[in-house]
Amino acid sequence: MKQVIIIPARMKGTRLPGKPLILINGIPLIKHVWNRCIKVHDADNIFVATEDDEIVDYCNNNSIQCIKTGKAETAIDRIKLVSDIISADSYINVQGDEPIVNTKDISTILTYNIKYPDRVVFGKTKATEIEFNDFSKAKVVCDKYGKLLYSSRAGIPISNKGKFVGAERAIWIYAFNKKALDEYYINSGETVLDIAEDNEIIRFLEIGIPVFCTDLIGDSWAVDEYKDLEIVSKRLLNNKI
Repeated sequence: MKQVIIIPARMKGTRLPGKPLILINGIPLIKHVWNRCIKVHDADNIFVATEDDEIVDYCNNNSIQCIKTGKAETAIDRIKLVSDIISADSYINVQGDEPIVNTKDISTILTYNIKYPDRVVFGKTKATEIEFNDFSKAKVVCDKYGKLLYSSRAGIPISNKGKFVGAERAIWIYAFNKKALDEYYINSGETVLDIAEDNEIIRFLEIGIPVFCTDLIGDSWAVDEYKDLEIVSKRLLNNKI
């Protein structure tokens, strides 16, 4: 079974433009992500995916495999474009802004995908009450078998008194097969909830493709704003990864 890891990255960003090439402890963010991935997977089956020449040039000059795609609406759309170029049984998405992604979590998704290659899957972990009320964190609700019922940036589930009663949040390491990616892509712009929620995984639910979640450690830290750079830098220096 051929599994390829795809690291989507782009230079445009409203909160942190040029993010993939910003230095953290002297190393570009995208290189940190690459370094994490090669700890658990063969480098021959890991690719950065981007539409930006700056990222292509950096990768080519630093022995990182890179695929230049056309413009993509979401990271999942970009992985679909890669799937048209690179043939594989499964495509594993590791976000390009996760410089301290937990390698055990990547391994868990790879293992789950081998067991259930026909499933779309991503990670989840318990959410604190602070994370529950944080709109930057997507929450998930699953059935007893791990099948995703819904995901929202709003606080769900919630009691009939409007109180926090326990929740889980998404960890954005995905696994897909080609058929699911193709169906997702052709429905770009045709669904409502994924756009309203700013939550790309929901499109699968809207077009009738089941999605599953599996438990991960989820102790990474995404870089979305300048303040995140200092947090990640300190964790790297202290080896708290």
